[in-house]
Amino acid sequence: MNLNSRLNAIVLKIKKMGYSLTPQRLEIIKIISESKNHPSATDVYNKLKKLYPMVSLNTVYKNLSMLASLHEVKEIKIMQNSVHYDGDISLHGHAICEKCGKIIDVEIDEFDFKKKLIENYHIRNYGVEFYGLCDYCHKEESPAEIASHL
Repeated sequence: MNLNSRLNAIVLKIKKMGYSLTPQRLEIIKIISESKNHPSATDVYNKLKKLYPMVSLNTVYKNLSMLASLHEVKEIKIMQNSVHYDGDISLHGHAICEKCGKIIDVEIDEFDFKKKLIENYHIRNYGVEFYGLCDYCHKEESPAEIASHL
């Protein structure tokens, strides 16, 4: 699905559910759907604030929560209760670095997933997260830290 059709699908769903489409809400949807780096609410807020200086962080949280409840963004919970958001709701997982918090997308075999789960369940949402260390943090880890994981 291309970016414009994804954006239009979210907008239609929001209108169908009875939510108003404010300029700030539309921009939050654009920011999250265009992002490839799994932004936090603060990241979204900092981008939004450039266009709408009077917007509050609370507005961003409320909109991201609404989008998550509609299954239009995925919440990715990482270190110290930090939450990041993924506007890509296609079938994929995430690898999360336990040290620096870097998040990367991980492809999932769609055929195998459908064969094993969708035939037997009515899936509404899913979460597949792998935790470990990114290459950079792994190289920076001391021998004592490495030994403690064994």
